[in-house]
Amino acid sequence: MNTESINTIKQVLFNREAVLSMILPALIYGLTYWYFDLVEAVVASGIYAIVASFFLKSTKYVAFIFALFGLIELCIIWLIPDSWLLETLFIKSLIGALQVAIIFILFSLFKEPIPKLFAEAGSPELRDWDFSSTKTCLNIWQSLSYIWVSVYFFKALILISFYPVDADTLVTLNLLLGWPLHVGLIVFSVFYIRNKFASYDTQT
Repeated sequence: MNTESINTIKQVLFNREAVLSMILPALIYGLTYWYFDLVEAVVASGIYAIVASFFLKSTKYVAFIFALFGLIELCIIWLIPDSWLLETLFIKSLIGALQVAIIFILFSLFKEPIPKLFAEAGSPELRDWDFSSTKTCLNIWQSLSYIWVSVYFFKALILISFYPVDADTLVTLNLLLGWPLHVGLIVFSVFYIRNKFASYDTQT
């Protein structure tokens, strides 16, 4: 791994958007559960998601979805009886994985692949690159988007395989299949896009 690749990964993972949308939510969720309980963890992460959505600058759509997920978590806590809570949170996690996959599909259908949106948020200069407006470039980002879709469908299958779950297992799955999975996909995306762009440069 060369220095340029390492610097690119650092830029993608530790920019303002990534910290707000991935790193802090995982820390808040995990630490709150560790020191308090599942209910408090869900409430804390829900409130954080709503507040953080006002500071996300990537796209207004992503910020809206982030806030919506936070609101859903709070509604679950307020409206669902305690005896149904664990089951409901499991279903919510399962639906969440499917929601991400579906959202990626929808954005791709509108020719706005989410990985491209995040990349441009972290590196605004990409918008001014002539190649960015070509059909070839869009197809590269679309193919990456469908890889994300496949991974999140697989995440849903993993969750189903652990059913029924206790609170500890659910929190562990949410943490392991949350931020680390997202980070892994971003790192993969950096190398995937670099490889595809390099192949295009070679062909031209």
